[in-house]
Amino acid sequence: MQGLRGVGRFVRVVFVLGLLVVSSAALAQGASPAVLVITASDDATSGAAIRIDGDPSGNVPLRKTLTPGRHLLQVGKRGFATFSKWVDLVGGEVTTIPVALQPQAVKTGSLLITADVTGMPVFIDGQRRGGTPLVVDGLTEGEHVVEIRSPGEGYHPFSKVVLIKANERATVEATIRVAPDLGSLRVIANVPGAIISLDGVDIGVAPAAKGALPPGEHTVMARATGYENVTQAVTVIAGRERVVSMRFTTASTDVARVWVRANVPEATVTIDGEDYGNPPITIEPAEFGTHAVVVRAPGYREVRRTCSVGPSRNCDVYAELNPLGVPVRIEANVAGAQLFIDGEARGPVPWEGDLPAGTHQLEVRADGYENHVEQINLQKSPRVRLIQVIMSTAVVAVDQKRRDKEAELDDPLRNTVTHAGAPLPVGVATLDFSTGWPWLASLGMRAGLTKFLDVGLYVTTFGRLTDFAVSTKAGWRVSRNFSLGGDLQIGGGVGPAQRDNILGGSHPTNNFFITLDAIFSLHFPPRGALSLWIAGDFNSDRWDFDGRDSRTVVTSSRQNVVRARLGGSLEIVVTRKWNVWIEVEGIVAGDRRRVLGDIFGGGNPDSRVYGQFGATFKFGGAKEGS
Repeated sequence: MQGLRGVGRFVRVVFVLGLLVVSSAALAQGASPAVLVITASDDATSGAAIRIDGDPSGNVPLRKTLTPGRHLLQVGKRGFATFSKWVDLVGGEVTTIPVALQPQAVKTGSLLITADVTGMPVFIDGQRRGGTPLVVDGLTEGEHVVEIRSPGEGYHPFSKVVLIKANERATVEATIRVAPDLGSLRVIANVPGAIISLDGVDIGVAPAAKGALPPGEHTVMARATGYENVTQAVTVIAGRERVVSMRFTTASTDVARVWVRANVPEATVTIDGEDYGNPPITIEPAEFGTHAVVVRAPGYREVRRTCSVGPSRNCDVYAELNPLGVPVRIEANVAGAQLFIDGEARGPVPWEGDLPAGTHQLEVRADGYENHVEQINLQKSPRVRLIQVIMSTAVVAVDQKRRDKEAELDDPLRNTVTHAGAPLPVGVATLDFSTGWPWLASLGMRAGLTKFLDVGLYVTTFGRLTDFAVSTKAGWRVSRNFSLGGDLQIGGGVGPAQRDNILGGSHPTNNFFITLDAIFSLHFPPRGALSLWIAGDFNSDRWDFDGRDSRTVVTSSRQNVVRARLGGSLEIVVTRKWNVWIEVEGIVAGDRRRVLGDIFGGGNPDSRVYGQFGATFKFGGAKEGS
């Protein structure tokens, strides 16, 4: 027995020790922190602001140590929908969440509502939009409540939740059942704005509809300014809609009238302090003078109008009643912030106005601050709802700005200049357009072949002579800010034959030339480049006239000239695809060319100083964009 008791005590001790070991391990594991890693699935998400449990925590990409448990992760960036996700973190483990932000876009669709009774009032999300049949455009994507409310007995109200999809049209076909022992009536007229009455009671403006009518004979009357009233007896049949056409034919004498309509049939109309009931209201004939009109409806802001009645002048009032909203004032700790309600711009903050009761998305934006977005739920109340927004300073994405600057500097198309020593980048082509002296018009095209070589074609003219040239440039971009190269051009030209008015006969014009330029350039990426060159050229010109007088024939028709030139250019990058430039060069050694003298008369020889002003269009390259 003693041995058994000893064994039992030993087992209990071992069991207790085991529990202690397991509990210690569990506690140790629970106390270990968790690691959350947030990465960008695309370039647009990189640098987006991160909030964890509502607190700013940095930018994407991020690695952060957190306590184990459930955390709310939010990633946002201007112009993109906010990414939100609950993350369960386990102690001692690394959880990686890749994020791809989606651009914000307001997606809308349309809705067609039809019913078996025309003219029935249609409400979408509680707001009246017209009568059946009806097409409503610009509805935001998502669910909307469509209601067709009965104007009286005999009709059943209709309600349905409709899903609107972007760029699609949804259709609602409503059945408004008429009680089997009642009928309905619809009245149209050939005069717009005619007022229709049934059995002595106005029912609206044509086309007007009335339901829940007892079967049998009824009297319909239509009246319109400038016409005699039209009356017709109509028989209403149970369970059917009767359509009646009222036609005005005979003009009446001029009778003054007060006519009041409203977009809310349940509204009440008061004219000169007297209650006239629901619109439309017609007072005919009306007293001459000024009348005060007030239109009210529960839940809507009242409309007040004044109008005058006199000879050949009627008082026509249409009251657009707007639903009463909740008075709201929104303030922020940043001056000049902009307010957006449900994605619609409302102007600068502070802002004060009415908003419909219900849930709205409030967003406040300001440069240098993170966008503030929150959902607000407004309840109907006469008291002003004050909303104060505290905005946080945006974290400047220094690395992203540096990367953007480096990308701009490395963009081959933006940094391309055509007059520098460096050849065009491989795959980049340019078109040069210029004017100047003596070449009045010039067009050239170049394209990069290799890292050290490009080629070009040029056409230049000043009327007397048109040159065609092939150019090849070999060069080296020594550094980001310096390049050197050599440009070899070979070509020739032709011009119209010149007639000798003294001796008779025609003298043809042509030439051949070869030039070689040594170019040294200082680059200012991505703004442009300043270039200097020294060059030599050989020109063989067939021009039979004197260099000072183009009417005097010389004995030696062809002139061969070897010359040295010194020049420079300034080229400025205006946009990624357009440059402008100016170049000036002069002859420092060699004779004047006769063909460049006396171009427009006046006896002036070759000026030996030339200049061009032009623009360059760039295309191709590895990066196509703005």
